[in-house]
Amino acid sequence: MLPSDLSPGDIEFWLEPPVLLALQSGVRELIERGVDKEAASLAVELRDKLGGMIREVGPSPKPLNAYAIDSSYPTPPLELIGGVLTVLSYGYVGYLNGSYDRYVTGELFFEDVGEFERAITRRAQLRERELGVRLLRERSRGKAIDLIILDGEITIHPLPYNLPIEGGLLAPVGKVINEFLALAQSTGVPIVGVVKRVRSRLLSVFTGKCLPVNDKLMMSLILKPGEYVVLGRHGDLLPRWLEINYNDCELRKHCRGGDCPEVRALMRRRLEEGLENLGRVFTGDDGRLRGISLVKDITTVFYRPRNGAPAVKLEVLNPGGALGIEDLVSYLESQTTDTGYPFLLDRVDEYVRLNPSILDYVRSMVLRESTELSEALVTMLQLTNPQKAYLVRRLEA
Repeated sequence: MLPSDLSPGDIEFWLEPPVLLALQSGVRELIERGVDKEAASLAVELRDKLGGMIREVGPSPKPLNAYAIDSSYPTPPLELIGGVLTVLSYGYVGYLNGSYDRYVTGELFFEDVGEFERAITRRAQLRERELGVRLLRERSRGKAIDLIILDGEITIHPLPYNLPIEGGLLAPVGKVINEFLALAQSTGVPIVGVVKRVRSRLLSVFTGKCLPVNDKLMMSLILKPGEYVVLGRHGDLLPRWLEINYNDCELRKHCRGGDCPEVRALMRRRLEEGLENLGRVFTGDDGRLRGISLVKDITTVFYRPRNGAPAVKLEVLNPGGALGIEDLVSYLESQTTDTGYPFLLDRVDEYVRLNPSILDYVRSMVLRESTELSEALVTMLQLTNPQKAYLVRRLEA
């Protein structure tokens, strides 16, 4: 039943009754799932299992010359008849000896792709790690860099679980990651990936069963402010996670409690293939890719900021060992702002951020600067859905 005392100040007042009823039903269903009670119970169990692995975050070490790398693109993109148009910006912000070192650049992205988000995300990740390569090369020539911070995982899909196919669409991923990690090893500079969108369930390894919620939620319940835990290296965690995923998670999803011999057989084959692929990654394809072999040494860490923010997931590659993981965690926690992430990531996010109105400006610039506008070009640059034109406002002159 709909409330009878709604006023124009209530959002419900503006919703069509069928939509409002559907939303109310969905809210009740969400509440009745009881995931919160299950997660709280699992948090108690896991804190007991992790036991002595949980540590107090220590005082911050001496100031570090740290660089943070990030990228940005406006959303939604311009959906044009000829493809998807957006602008990708990427750059870094370094904090060295009390002063900032900043760099930003960008490029147009115009491709006729169906899965835009996947394509632009991969391009952005490649450009960020190319900047990491650039910084580490400068470090090898004497530039003072103690730490590189990434917004996201250190590797790019299909890593860390599989090598990109040589000569295939994802081949640039293997090339960039191999050089990036090899340079980290030769320079001894730690790389830390601050993972914001956490969907992993690696904590399942410590219970021996598939957990119903992600690691970030669990760690936010397990850790107290000012605590951290080192879960382990990829080389140790990922094979065990694959076993739980294919022997439990996937069976629950596809079998729903019933007997399913065909699915079980399929999952056994996938587990064998997965472990074989991991082995190729961890050996760097039998020594051919020295940098990629370091993927096995990437360590998963969680810390809970003292300001009460949710737990933060880190991926840490620390080939030189000049700084301990405890020092890196202490430094990052001491720099954590009210966003829940280290301040350098806030700064670089602000620095590379783009206004969506730049998209219509770019489209207008193409139309304006083309001396001979063919009918094909004009048609290609038309909006696929003019009804959505209000989402992008043209920049004022």
